[in-house]
Amino acid sequence: MRRDFLLSWDRLGFRLLVFGGIALPWTLQGVIRGEPWQAVVRDEFGGALPFAFLAPLVFVIVRRVKRERPGVLRYVASHLVGMVLVAIPYWVIMRVIRVTWNCFHSGWHADQLAAFLPTTHNLLQPSLSVPFVYFLILLGAEAREHAKARQAEEFQAARLANQLTDARLALLQRQVHPHFLFNALQAISTLLHRAPATADRLLVHLSDLLRAMLDNASEQTLTLRTELDLTRKYLEIEQARFEDRLRVDWRVDEQLLELQVPSLVVLPLVENAIRHGLSPKVGPGCLTIRAWSEGAWLFVAVEDNGLGAALPLQPGLGVGNTRERLDVLYGEQAALHIDTAPQQGFRATIMIPLSGGSS
Repeated sequence: MRRDFLLSWDRLGFRLLVFGGIALPWTLQGVIRGEPWQAVVRDEFGGALPFAFLAPLVFVIVRRVKRERPGVLRYVASHLVGMVLVAIPYWVIMRVIRVTWNCFHSGWHADQLAAFLPTTHNLLQPSLSVPFVYFLILLGAEAREHAKARQAEEFQAARLANQLTDARLALLQRQVHPHFLFNALQAISTLLHRAPATADRLLVHLSDLLRAMLDNASEQTLTLRTELDLTRKYLEIEQARFEDRLRVDWRVDEQLLELQVPSLVVLPLVENAIRHGLSPKVGPGCLTIRAWSEGAWLFVAVEDNGLGAALPLQPGLGVGNTRERLDVLYGEQAALHIDTAPQQGFRATIMIPLSGGSS
């Protein structure tokens, strides 16, 4: 707010309000003293408001002096010259206002035009007000230049912060891709000798999945529909490997499928559930993927009935990467909750705002 106020010197309306505000109390004071109100308005408003139009000249002088970076004496001398440069058009404007006002008030005749001629009195008149107002404009101009520089610094800092965030997210995504590829290839390799036809079919599925992942590799967010489609392609590979040992239960509110979610946020949690919870489990296992909304929040949960884990959890790549990406994208607005216990299964629940706003 303060910065915006300082930058207001660029606006003519703002300067008219400032100098009108300066003239108003002097005008009221003159009227209270009994002076003719026409003369008071002419002298006070006519003397103050021209500076609103002359202020850009001071701005030019300030920028020129700043570019030259003078010492103290040269700085003072430059602005003394600037006062003279402002005083000349100010004197002309003041004379035009006075002559025009008097002509409208008393009639147009040659004697009125004589007021435009320079005299010792009317030449000294600007010398009283110009230094004060020039100094006021100078302070405002310097403050405006500092505010503009601060604004440029904040913009640059925000741009660099966004670039850093994008780079950090890209790094986190690149961590997921090779990790996923390694696990998928390891799953297929177990079938090469036992069921080569199945392994060959799964390689085709893997190719389709990698192509879909590469198509979306540059996106920080995807629709929930696309995210779940990628997860389904991966689960086709795992279900072919596990056969009847893996059952997948989808409980997704279809009205939420077009909402944006972080890209590849469900897949690492599914990988974790299969690798650590269901793969070492004896007997069949069930993986449940849920998506629902409550109030202003979207919830996505990945739950298995596998071996579970002891708390506090030592987060690996899947959980740790997901938490970090949620933090980068949403800050404190998003969260990843873990519920687990030995032999009690594992549930990971992502909570993000439905609006998709980031911090």
